[in-house]
Amino acid sequence: MSEFWWTASTFLEVYGRSVTRFKIFSWQHLLWLALAAVLIGGSLAVFRRLGEKGRRRMLIAVTVLLLCDELLKYSFTALTSQFEVQFLPFHLCSVNIFTALANTLRPTRIAKNILYALCLPGALIALTVPSWTALPQWNMMFLHSESVHMLLVLYPCMLLASGFRPDYRTLPWVALFLAGVSVPAVLLNAIYDTNFLFLNGTIGNPVLELCRAVFGDVYQIGLVILLMLVWLVLYAPWSLKALRGKKGMA
Repeated sequence: MSEFWWTASTFLEVYGRSVTRFKIFSWQHLLWLALAAVLIGGSLAVFRRLGEKGRRRMLIAVTVLLLCDELLKYSFTALTSQFEVQFLPFHLCSVNIFTALANTLRPTRIAKNILYALCLPGALIALTVPSWTALPQWNMMFLHSESVHMLLVLYPCMLLASGFRPDYRTLPWVALFLAGVSVPAVLLNAIYDTNFLFLNGTIGNPVLELCRAVFGDVYQIGLVILLMLVWLVLYAPWSLKALRGKKGMA
């Protein structure tokens, strides 16, 4: 079987646990980040020029691409006998593919805030400090990882471009959603030794390693604190803008 179809587990099994095909912030990584910026920025420029019907069609198209990207992962890993429990959609980004689907089918304020508060920062962090460094660039899992996270950044950005305004009052519902997703993730981690939601290991990720350096084996506390800080950064500008608007109307 060609290495194009190998998963990270296959590369690690064949070449050893320390195999790395590219380093974070190497020229290859920076090139992919630049490509992501161009594709996302270009797509948003097109989206802004469309009318309401055109924007709706583009939102549907991005949702379909997300689903196809995820289904492709299941299909080719199953056909090549490489499918693993860890490929199930209980990672945060995979969960948000279906959140995007739900929002496309029936838009809600809570779904949009979930995508803004969880999907957008999660996908951005994944692209900035990827966990797929064991993969060569001409590889299906590498291309899947890059493309699906680009689409997951694009989707909530399209919501913002269409007039959606984040509301901090929905954050308790966002937290409840995350807690609900954590239940099957924790169970699967315990049964199959997976690492859904990165609750079972830092896998060399710099952000997670920082949390481990500060909090040790209970680095998950650091993840919660980091998430709170991210929400503060994401929601403070909108809250201040709304407050200024109210003062201006007074």
